[in-house]
Amino acid sequence: MIDVTSVGLPSMNILTWVLALAPIVLVLVLMLAFKVSGARAGVIAWVLTAVIAYFIFHAGPDVIGAGTVKGLWSTINVLYIIWSSMFLYNVVNETGAFKVIAAKFTEMTNGNKLLQLLILGWAFPTFIQGVCGFGVPVAVATPLLIGLGFDPLMSVITALLGHSWGIAYGSLGSMYGVLTGLSNYPKESAENLMKVGIWGAIFCTIGCLLVGFCILHNYGSKTTKNVGKTMAEGAVAVIFETVVMGATLIGMVAISAPTLGCFAAGAVGLILGTLVLPKLPMYKPVEGAEAGEKTSWGDFLKNFSGYLILVVVVCAIMLINPIKNALNGIVTLGLHFNANQLGGGLTYGNAEVAKYSGLKFFTMPGSLILYSTALAIVCYKSLGMLPEGALGQAWQKTIKQSIGSTTTVIPLTMMAMLMVEAGMTKYIAYGIAMVVGNLYPIFSPFIALLGGYVTSSGTSSNNLFTNLQEDVATVLGISVPIILSCQTAEAALSNSFSPGNAALGTGVSGQSGREGEILAATGVYNAIQSLVLGVVAYVLIKMGFGM
Repeated sequence: MIDVTSVGLPSMNILTWVLALAPIVLVLVLMLAFKVSGARAGVIAWVLTAVIAYFIFHAGPDVIGAGTVKGLWSTINVLYIIWSSMFLYNVVNETGAFKVIAAKFTEMTNGNKLLQLLILGWAFPTFIQGVCGFGVPVAVATPLLIGLGFDPLMSVITALLGHSWGIAYGSLGSMYGVLTGLSNYPKESAENLMKVGIWGAIFCTIGCLLVGFCILHNYGSKTTKNVGKTMAEGAVAVIFETVVMGATLIGMVAISAPTLGCFAAGAVGLILGTLVLPKLPMYKPVEGAEAGEKTSWGDFLKNFSGYLILVVVVCAIMLINPIKNALNGIVTLGLHFNANQLGGGLTYGNAEVAKYSGLKFFTMPGSLILYSTALAIVCYKSLGMLPEGALGQAWQKTIKQSIGSTTTVIPLTMMAMLMVEAGMTKYIAYGIAMVVGNLYPIFSPFIALLGGYVTSSGTSSNNLFTNLQEDVATVLGISVPIILSCQTAEAALSNSFSPGNAALGTGVSGQSGREGEILAATGVYNAIQSLVLGVVAYVLIKMGFGM
């Protein structure tokens, strides 16, 4: 029997459950219905969370304070990425490089905007996610898409969707490691571990397919204004990229190399997408169409050097262990938190942490972008491409573009971490599990989505709910590997639907204040993705798979 009191939280009742959910609903209503800025919505929701945590969940000042400060500390990584990536984009923009970059990609894709969008907004972020997550794929791909002439908001949504499917096996397998480390099932045998890995890769591949069609739908509804035509035109490209990236991911897991799964999948998708798709009959240039002036590879590489340097720096530091270990060993910044516990006779609490969310400064994503920016500046200056006063202009633009997102990220993350600290997020998930019974496989991805939305992190969602998902599957006598696969696949996909990541996207695109529009789009897509994954899991379990 599933019992929320077993983890030290209040006994389940509908009023308490609704109140626990209230801050999430409030943020969505304020941002989507009333167009309130993320900053204001975050502050209001944080106040409501503190009140509910204190009066309903008996969280004392120590719990409320710890949750709030943990949220504030957690913003450092995100804000560092926003500011550094925005500065890199503005430096590249000051050189006029995007005109040349756009011309070359137009030439390589036969001028097909759909192919440009899918390759640079889906395969490329997947490749970056393979070695460095934490928002870097969005921070890199979004400005590139904008530089190629795509609408800023659509570029953000595309990058958020595009990188999300591979996160479960991205960042050198960090999220996958959390799933298998917390769950008992994969520890029982090598066969069980392989089952979790393979099923996880299969569900992520389903997510990959859904992501591709969501990108097409978003482009069709926002740009071409003809969704049906766009979906039909892009279907072959989406299926092709899903097959090559999904097969690569499954293959890497099958040969016991899950940590490189996302990296390899993105690389294959990027290379084959660029080389093969433009040669397919439906994507060849129209016969008789006027060909534009060709851009030499030398000119392209010079202008694209800022982002090429970033790829090289990220891969060198994150894939070469001696370099990574040396930099990691220099300094780790973190805050100490004492253990705390809810009052009112409740035993739910949080363990003491010596260095909470330790920041390994020299290998932080923001630092990698900063190193790359410094090298890009040297490169562009040596090539005579950086005008006088360009760096000052780039910095001034960065300040204007990043302030709004900074004020959004901070209160929303404080609210989210306070909900986690007070047990409110876990209470919501237990409520779902207790009500749905044998339909649980259908609702399992929605629990993962809840975790990702609240924490803006698939890894944190796995941290929160891996044990719950496994426990429920065991109690119901259904496939543990399939339920765990639902958890990790949707936890990854949920990264496109979280206020924190939406704020990161608006920060690197100069669209601060439009987070609600992003969440309105990605929220619908995530609901569809969760439902599809849940139905597939339900059908597979009913057919006896995964046992």
